[in-house]
Amino acid sequence: MTATSAVDWVRHWEEIYDGRLRSMQRDYSIDDWTERAGDYSERRKTNQFEFGDRVYRALASHGVVGRQSRVLEVGSGPGTFVIPFAKRVKSVTAVEPSDGMIRMIRQNTAEAGIGNYDIIRKTWQDVNIPDIRGKYDLVITSTVIWMFRDILQQIERMEEATSGHCCVVEEIDGTDDLGRKIWRTIMGEVPCPPFPGYPIIYNILYQNGRVPQVRIVDATSRRTTENLAKMYRIFYSLYTDVTPEIEEKIGTALAADSSSGIHEGTYRSAVVWWDPEIRWEAD
Repeated sequence: MTATSAVDWVRHWEEIYDGRLRSMQRDYSIDDWTERAGDYSERRKTNQFEFGDRVYRALASHGVVGRQSRVLEVGSGPGTFVIPFAKRVKSVTAVEPSDGMIRMIRQNTAEAGIGNYDIIRKTWQDVNIPDIRGKYDLVITSTVIWMFRDILQQIERMEEATSGHCCVVEEIDGTDDLGRKIWRTIMGEVPCPPFPGYPIIYNILYQNGRVPQVRIVDATSRRTTENLAKMYRIFYSLYTDVTPEIEEKIGTALAADSSSGIHEGTYRSAVVWWDPEIRWEAD
């Protein structure tokens, strides 16, 4: 056995998930994602969907995805992978429950001249797996899997839907310096709750017999002060009442960080993929 077996990584995931919920006065709702659709789209469209493009290239370079691939994206947001993948694969199916995000997918695909996609208007948990079993060559999700407490069950559902590979893409240390500063300004000494992601997801996969592969990609983003302020208002409404004083603190921090109302940043993500048919067994 390896060092990963010293920790029950699924239980660790559940503890982080439960701790996050205990620190909140409410959890995210589908309406929150609809309200954030413009912000998400603005961030992902930076440099013509640079983030999705780099994820595609990382996977394509290892033969995971190609021209004849049928791709399912779990939690598609504004088309994070729909746009750059559909340009290069046979078809993409987006699983997305938010009306606002669906509007952005349709707007962004229309602007890009893309038509080889369809949308399943449901949460991933509500998708009937027998309807899609083995239908796709790649099932991929990005910055969504932290919403699932029953992590192994949802991984297994992804695996049932593919006849090829699965992939999880997670930002590495998703809270940037600006985010940490605003948290301290608003929440004081209250610890910012972590979100389960990479490398925990890697350890869960390996500890449960999968053989995950990893590549790291870097990307940039440009967002307006208005959209970033909306994101922070929604985020802090999960933890506290967003008063005019808190809104002023957010505005002051964003003004100090912006250049003519535009915020630029870089972020690093782990692209983790595996073939469900390849397993390892402990001695």
